[in-house]
Amino acid sequence: MDDRRDEVERIAAPCGLYCGACSILSGVRRGDMAFLDLAALGVAEYLGHPVKAADLRCEGCLSEIRAAPCRECAIRSCAISKGVTRCAECADFPCEVITAFNNDGMPHHGEVLRNIRRQREIGVEKWVAEQEVRWQCPSCGEPTDWYAVQCHRCGHPLAPFGSSE
Repeated sequence: MDDRRDEVERIAAPCGLYCGACSILSGVRRGDMAFLDLAALGVAEYLGHPVKAADLRCEGCLSEIRAAPCRECAIRSCAISKGVTRCAECADFPCEVITAFNNDGMPHHGEVLRNIRRQREIGVEKWVAEQEVRWQCPSCGEPTDWYAVQCHRCGHPLAPFGSSE
């Protein structure tokens, strides 16, 4: 598999999230240990047990190296059990599990049903290409993430998550 295809496979999560815009993956890719130390505190609170920055190492949901909050993902396990890679390939979509995930109150989760429908419409590779454009700084082109308020490279202000839709 070529590098581009491999990247597409790893960052288009089974649930319809675009891992390329994940704040944790973004921090890992930037090597931003200060951010990862802070993120580890939030993840520890979310998971209910201690988490270190090293536990956030990640290469995308479909890689073997996943951040602590994604290691025991029920949606990924469900897809594997059904012999599919993503919910977009599942005959049972939309099911109760993915609908509940979409509606759990986490802003970035609130797009998964729409994302999966778009993947079905245009295919995963084209969807990832759209997401790469969506999640880049309009000033310098640096990849951004769901909750960034300014570009990590140039400092350009970014629109709050969900405000451009």
